[in-house]
Amino acid sequence: MVFIEDRDGVFDASIDKVWNLVQAHVTDGAKIHPNLKNITTNMESEKVFTCTWEENINGQTVKMMEKGTIFYPLGVAYEFMEGPFMGSKYFVYYIPQEDHKTRVIMAGEFKLTSLDPSINNEEEHRSIVLSAFEKVFDEDCIYLKKM
Repeated sequence: MVFIEDRDGVFDASIDKVWNLVQAHVTDGAKIHPNLKNITTNMESEKVFTCTWEENINGQTVKMMEKGTIFYPLGVAYEFMEGPFMGSKYFVYYIPQEDHKTRVIMAGEFKLTSLDPSINNEEEHRSIVLSAFEKVFDEDCIYLKKM
């Protein structure tokens, strides 16, 4: 397990618009993240949801499942329930900035059941997680511009 923190993300959008993006994931997940397949999000309660999807990782289609708990206006807590990150827990929180921007900070403990047995060191593990989050962040940025 590896602790990872990423403080580099800044959305060019107000905190209110970012929260609209968070809510849009429930209905528009496939539009926000077009490379993911068969996305399904179910609201378990007002603040708890599960999301399942399939994605291509190293040439293999992998089914993923996350449980999320919304802590408005702070952020969202996530736990991977299925897939190569199963058992990982992390929190994404949002900090309003000047000029209608919002800082995005992710921090958590990540497990990796690798599809590639040669990946077994902490730096490679960290690189895989951060690369996945960068892709999601970039897609969120694109969608924010369309909102």
